[in-house]
Amino acid sequence: MILSSNPYQVTNAASQYQQTRAVSNKESTQASTQTDKTEQSSNEPQRKLAWEAFTEKVESDPSFAADMAEAVSFIPDKMLINLAEAPPLTDVKAFTKWASKSDEFDKEAAVVTEQRIKIYNKMTEEGATDADIFNKVMEFNRDLPLDYQVKAGMLAVNTYA
Repeated sequence: MILSSNPYQVTNAASQYQQTRAVSNKESTQASTQTDKTEQSSNEPQRKLAWEAFTEKVESDPSFAADMAEAVSFIPDKMLINLAEAPPLTDVKAFTKWASKSDEFDKEAAVVTEQRIKIYNKMTEEGATDADIFNKVMEFNRDLPLDYQVKAGMLAVNTYA
């Protein structure tokens, strides 16, 4: 799979990886520490999820918040592409149709990006903090249609579930 990504997508992917790792660590930690409850309480800070740490940094570091608010507002999404689904290059018609899906998504992403920029500009004019702008844009992203989120790599879907 090739990921043309923006910082949110990279952060989201990293967050999903960290959350999965954190769950695995939590499960193994719980199994190994059932006999020693004191050890479990000392490991609690180590299990902080990556997204929580990331949002805490946005809240506590104004420079980082400014960079992230701008990145999630102005950088357009790109479609997550699975090369395993690509038809053979020798079938030009089928390959062109498959590749055009990305062009269609780019048009949709341009509209979404404009909506994010409006949120950013409006909140900036109102004097909102960069952390508040970041959080509002992330809320906007969570409210996007699920099929858009999946195509943009914002949301992982287990096709085997």
